[in-house]
Amino acid sequence: MFPSIHHVSLLTRFAEENLLFYTDILGLRLVKKTVNQENHHMLHYYYGDYAGTPGSVITFFVVPSLAQRYDNHHFLSTIALKIPKDSLNFWKQHLTSMNVPFMEEHRTLHFVDKDQVAIHLVEVEQGPLKKERQVKNSIPGNKQILGLLSTDFHVATPEKTADFFHQLLGLKSQDDHIQLNDTDFIRLLPTFTNKKTRMGRGSMDHIAFSVKDEQTLEMLHEKAKNQGWNIEQIIHRGYFKSLYIREPGGNRVEFATLTPGFTIDEPLNNLGEKLALPAFLEQDRAEIERNIYKEK
Repeated sequence: MFPSIHHVSLLTRFAEENLLFYTDILGLRLVKKTVNQENHHMLHYYYGDYAGTPGSVITFFVVPSLAQRYDNHHFLSTIALKIPKDSLNFWKQHLTSMNVPFMEEHRTLHFVDKDQVAIHLVEVEQGPLKKERQVKNSIPGNKQILGLLSTDFHVATPEKTADFFHQLLGLKSQDDHIQLNDTDFIRLLPTFTNKKTRMGRGSMDHIAFSVKDEQTLEMLHEKAKNQGWNIEQIIHRGYFKSLYIREPGGNRVEFATLTPGFTIDEPLNNLGEKLALPAFLEQDRAEIERNIYKEK
């Protein structure tokens, strides 16, 4: 069974610090270095397991001039990640050795990245990653991060967001908690201010949920139209096809197909080593490379 959460996408100011944190500290692999398809000046980094398997992927848009974020009326927050059974002590020692302060609570380690993104490492009952998904780095294969576990929707009226997930996906909310599968979930948390949210360093742009294939995505698109949800666009990103919807609370939700995947334009062994562009952008490579935002 494929994972419910496909990926999460956030904003960062500093490419180099972000790369060091998610590869050296969290032990993920940079599986794709590309650009934001809505703004080609902006680098887009994808991190994940060795193959960039859906369910393991965290992405960042790199915006060097990015200001402080203000999480107010509605926003997404928290990257909770699954780590294998009996790996918690290793991660405590590793974070300590990398000078990352953390708090421990109920088999969970809480800490933040350089952009103040809240990260939770949660020890689950699962065994380690399959060998073909293990990244070749200093993190022992049997301790490496398994994938995404959960994230939080902060909205003014959680019941409206719950109704969105119930009507469109048939998922029921219990105590503002929506269980996606045996382990993965999202939380719906109320906000209590009318102040506008301002995206900035560490903001989560969207969460993407997995859809089996393009046919299933098209059916979901039709269902969303018939139900009257706020559809932004349906578009092929090259590595997957996506449907974007604003849920009633105002947060962006994406539904993304499992294929074709990141090896469509790079060999598996060389993922992330150079700037990759989907086929429909390749003809503009020279101009894109010339105009990418320079890190400040």
